[in-house]
Amino acid sequence: MRGMKSQSTIHPVILVVEDLESLRETMQQILEEADFLVLPAANAGQAIELAESCAGPINLLITNMHPEGMPGPDLAFCLRKRSPAMSVLYSSANPLAVLEIPDPAEAVSSMLPRPFSKTTLLSRINTLLATHT
Repeated sequence: MRGMKSQSTIHPVILVVEDLESLRETMQQILEEADFLVLPAANAGQAIELAESCAGPINLLITNMHPEGMPGPDLAFCLRKRSPAMSVLYSSANPLAVLEIPDPAEAVSSMLPRPFSKTTLLSRINTLLATHT
């Protein structure tokens, strides 16, 4: 994990689950430059392994709606058993993907349409972290 900071710092931990390597690496770079601790995973299995090996809670999960291994909402449910206060940001190029989010109250705040800008990504993350911590 390139540039990973120590768990003893107070930087929020963000688990990024994205099968497209170039997008995963771009998000990781943007988030690390913004002083977040990033755990990158290519699929749901890697995400679960990373979460289990993480010393503290995961503050935010960023995932697409259908990462390899299990649907994004199911992955979030599984990871919330260990980190109940974890926020989730789903990323999708399909505007109808919002209908797949299990909690209608979170549908608007939990969806990040693709393509997105660095500014939009960081703004959405900071809003979610401020309202859920």
